[in-house]
Amino acid sequence: RRSRQEGGRMATSRPLLIATLLSLCAAALGDTTQCSHTFSNGQTFDLSGLRRPYGQRDWYADDRNGNMYYFNVCGDANEVPEACVDLQKAVQAPVFEVTNESDCFWLGQLKSTEWELIDESEPAAGVELYYFDGEQCGEGRARDVRIQFFCDPDAGVGKPLDYYVLEEDCHYSVTWPSKYGCPVSSSSALGWPFVTWFLLAAAAYVLVGGAYNVHYQGAAVGPEAVPHIDFWREVPVLAMEGIRYCHHLLARARGGQMQQYEKVDG
Repeated sequence: RRSRQEGGRMATSRPLLIATLLSLCAAALGDTTQCSHTFSNGQTFDLSGLRRPYGQRDWYADDRNGNMYYFNVCGDANEVPEACVDLQKAVQAPVFEVTNESDCFWLGQLKSTEWELIDESEPAAGVELYYFDGEQCGEGRARDVRIQFFCDPDAGVGKPLDYYVLEEDCHYSVTWPSKYGCPVSSSSALGWPFVTWFLLAAAAYVLVGGAYNVHYQGAAVGPEAVPHIDFWREVPVLAMEGIRYCHHLLARARGGQMQQYEKVDG
């Protein structure tokens, strides 16, 4: 009876473990959302280095009236400002405005994002993220904001706090000189997000799978706890066999070519 109960617990816990694994993978993917864009003229911009991962403080800036702005790059703000929570505006949004009177507005949506060049006649000048479909602003208008990344190789990461946020008729703009506002090559923009995703996925696979094997399968902590350990032990052998087979095919192909071009007497 005891073994049946333990079996039932394992069957019940397995969906929970699978859900946990999926959540971890989703979190990993969420942290590596592509933050680069290539325009039709071939210019590629990569803002991945400015995205604040979960748990880090959001970027912030102010305007001449003392209103504060909290935002993220290529992602929703990590923390909803307290003023928004107090006003029951705890929504997910990439940019928030907190006024000097403790009012709060969200200025756009992540799903409503566009990449635009600051100056189409001079693409190397920089790039901007345009967030729109924000909170209503009277007369049926929605707030929107442009975060403008001006190309400045000497600025390093730069700080949006160095410049005032501008606002006119519920249209906002953030000025941010940064090295990330300069165009980069396509290969560097696309390569690192993939590498990061792969490493995070591999870590989640080993950690979650290992924990499952130790907790539910009774595996000892160590190499035996690695998920599908028998398969991974065979990988080097399979790889060597594949290499030998390819080498064999290549040798046959070269031999056929040599026979095909063999000199004919006479």
